[in-house]
Amino acid sequence: MRSTATLDPEIYAVASQFPEINFADADGTRALFAAMLEAAAPEGRPVHGPRVAQVERKIPGAFGGPEIPIRIYTPGSCPPDSPVYLSFHGGGFILGDLDTEHARCIKMARDGNAVVVGVDYRLAPECPYPAAVEDCYAALQWVASEATMLGIDRKKIVIGGSSAGGALAAAVALMARDRSGPSIALQMLFYPVIDDRGATESMRNGDDAPIWNSRHVRDMWNHYVGPDRSKVSPYAAPGRASVLENLPPAYVITCEHDPLRDEGLDYAIRMLHAGNSVELHNYAGTVHGFDLLIPKAKVSTRAFEDSVAAFRRATT
Repeated sequence: MRSTATLDPEIYAVASQFPEINFADADGTRALFAAMLEAAAPEGRPVHGPRVAQVERKIPGAFGGPEIPIRIYTPGSCPPDSPVYLSFHGGGFILGDLDTEHARCIKMARDGNAVVVGVDYRLAPECPYPAAVEDCYAALQWVASEATMLGIDRKKIVIGGSSAGGALAAAVALMARDRSGPSIALQMLFYPVIDDRGATESMRNGDDAPIWNSRHVRDMWNHYVGPDRSKVSPYAAPGRASVLENLPPAYVITCEHDPLRDEGLDYAIRMLHAGNSVELHNYAGTVHGFDLLIPKAKVSTRAFEDSVAAFRRATT
């Protein structure tokens, strides 16, 4: 049984109220999350933020695939040749859309003084690997090719995402290196999904973790890559990459009470050992998704501020 003694009180007060999720049932999980969002915001999820203009459009898909919906955030004070934050949302590869990371996108645009591009990639199980990661890589290519139109400096492209979005950001960094793709100034991995093998201590002891537990992780991988794990690509599970040299600098956060904690820590340390610049934060007392799900907690506010500061350091 996982102890709750070290959980942040503000985090625990909310996390303990989350309903149990049967993540093996993709449709049921989607319906439950839709109901939770409607209950939390009866008039719909907010899609506007102060002093930040927003435009939605579609860009060409990967390898002739379907067009990819994106949302472009531009703060009013944005100078020419601004940095850009390319955002890949979380949701266990089966959930999420352009609103999922809206709070982070607004904050990064406003406080990071940057253009932000959110990506609505294809979801599993209808579109399993490699659909999502190829959509995200196509978005990176589009951002670099449209730098003038976006008003950004293509030398200041930052990619990032939380949970499954963190897996996609890590994978896109690997792909950009291997395919001689656009330069990436920083990869921001927020409590990322990294390894489908689930062999870490936090995974073995994470069946009781609040909000997101080890059972959910195992079901997630079945949706994304299927039950046969004999030939899983590092572009699906970046922890399987044997070569981590020559990657962009990384900003990685992990959560104390998260089954994904140890694989995030391990990936950060492996990148560091491979000669990459890595900034690593493990937030004590927190659970998976704490900053987005429990944004009013003091530790969530601090985590948001820390990430914006890291973004500004990488792009100044």
